Amino acid sequence: MTPFSVSRLLVALTLSAFPLTAAPVPEWTFVPPKDSGVVNVKDYGAKGDGVTDDTAAIAQAITANIDKARYRSNPFIWFPNGTYLVTGPIESRMRAPGYDEGKVFSAGWRSMLVMIGETRRGAVIKLADKAPGYGDPAQPKWIIATGSEADKKDNYGGGGNRAFRHGILNLTVDAGSGNPGAIGIDFIASNRGTVDGVTIRAGAGSGHTGIAMTRAWPGPAMILDVRIEGFAKGMALDHYQYGMTFENIQMTGQREVGISNANNVLTMRHVQFEGSVPFYTAKGGHAMLCLLDSTLKGTGPAAITTSGLVNLRRVTVTGFAQALDDTSKANRDLAAGAIKSHDQGFALSASGGTPAPLDLPIEEIPTVRPAAGAVWTDGGTTGQSLQAAIDSGAEWIFLKPVQTVKLDDTLLLRGKARLILGMNGCIAGPPGKAAIRVEEGQSPIVVLEHIYIDGFVEHPSSRTFVLRHGDIGGLNGSRDGASGLRATGTGKTHIIDVIGRGYDIGPRHSLWARQLNAEFGEAPLFTNSGTSWILGFKMESSSRGSKDAPNSTPSILNRAGQLELFGGLLYTLGSKKEHAPLAPAFTNEKGKIAISYRTNGIPDTYYKNVLRMDNFQSGTDLTSDKIKGPGAALLTDQR
Repeated sequence: MTPFSVSRLLVALTLSAFPLTAAPVPEWTFVPPKDSGVVNVKDYGAKGDGVTDDTAAIAQAITANIDKARYRSNPFIWFPNGTYLVTGPIESRMRAPGYDEGKVFSAGWRSMLVMIGETRRGAVIKLADKAPGYGDPAQPKWIIATGSEADKKDNYGGGGNRAFRHGILNLTVDAGSGNPGAIGIDFIASNRGTVDGVTIRAGAGSGHTGIAMTRAWPGPAMILDVRIEGFAKGMALDHYQYGMTFENIQMTGQREVGISNANNVLTMRHVQFEGSVPFYTAKGGHAMLCLLDSTLKGTGPAAITTSGLVNLRRVTVTGFAQALDDTSKANRDLAAGAIKSHDQGFALSASGGTPAPLDLPIEEIPTVRPAAGAVWTDGGTTGQSLQAAIDSGAEWIFLKPVQTVKLDDTLLLRGKARLILGMNGCIAGPPGKAAIRVEEGQSPIVVLEHIYIDGFVEHPSSRTFVLRHGDIGGLNGSRDGASGLRATGTGKTHIIDVIGRGYDIGPRHSLWARQLNAEFGEAPLFTNSGTSWILGFKMESSSRGSKDAPNSTPSILNRAGQLELFGGLLYTLGSKKEHAPLAPAFTNEKGKIAISYRTNGIPDTYYKNVLRMDNFQSGTDLTSDKIKGPGAALLTDQR
């Protein structure tokens, strides 16, 4: 049996001794299987010797591959271990003739750039010391940037809302010395995308921002297992759309602030911050911070300064005079120390009494990785070949990108299979049937990663199913309209950075989701009869009166279950009050809910019925005029 590692598996949160520190993520040595379709930057002339300027070679590798099957299945760009010296930007951009002269579609910017290193510590993209153009902090310049497609040819900055499925994975970005204007990664992604398993560092006095998310529009996307060392700012966010989710973040040595935020929704867990500057400052009443299971250690007046909505759960603040400087009219400052639970902003229990969190148990993300030298099995190009690979006893299976595996029948996850690495591949389910069914098997956990599932998933088993950086039916459903997850078994599900709608969680099932994006249609996007915990949820409604949803889109329906949501973003489409949904945003027929959320879009189009109680079709409504402000720090109901 090939050795494997499972990180932070089945660890429940213990409230009596908080915060729980995340276990270290195991080192992953990623060497692409032979004939996998992964692109090696060295095949385009990159040396990785720390001396040769590799900027042009990396750009050539990206240009040659980023438009092969964009949105769904561009190939990974792989960096074998080495130090790749660069002197200019690395971008998700085709550098075709005229790309900077308004002659090329979207000025060359494309979606779905996925860059992955052999090992996090060994694959280093390093900006040359005192690189030209990086010396002025008043004119910051990125080392790496993802961008959005746009129909106009002068989209030189790469902003927009079509930055789908970008990923920066398993490597280190080094801003070098003497580069005070350097941005480590300027990141935008739409609906899903990730910086995952990355170290971003800058020498003393060097570096402007570790991760900048200030272009239109950041998120929804996920920053996971990231360490930021140095820089003036660790992270910076702008825009009130569309929300970012963070987990397992280490930050140290920032010179101005850990995180600056203007109006975005940040949901964060397992943050470890240490420095002599504030951890978080926000401007704008729409800014929202949900911070769980974290430690903030520093000096100065306050760790957190904001007038916006705040959730703090099991957060320890030391060294600062205050944990929270509330700059809203309420001015409810909070002293430093061990904080079990604190909410800033509007809070309401619809069922009466004092609103209180559910404090549902939290299971850590199961991270399943093969050991170095493990044998990979090719899943092939057909449903039959992929099923045969699963049934062969293989533990580690891969798909090739730039193609779709079309299934004639439901794919059965069983046997010893631990990880199916899609490498941006796509699986298309058979019409009228589930694309995938999680069955009983010898492996207690089965993971699908970097994969687009065109169809829906059934989970009737007792096993743990993980979908990480993937789609379940995309935004508009599959070929025949089916999408989502139907979980009826006693098992568990983890959703990490996923696009899809149509979740139906049965009464015996438990689900943990991080960065769940669900959009459109007339049915509830997420129905819960079991136990569901969600960190970061962005929904987008169909406009009222549209063909697919005459009453618009209900967001979450709870049916006798328990549901806890941190950082919901309700984005209602439309331009006038006639487009405002008639459907409720949330419904609790029976059971318990605890929700923090913020509205988004044009105010006339916001949900008028925020919470429906007792019956989805004709219950009692809590209307939006009862909510004071752009959302609720805590909205609860029990019945």
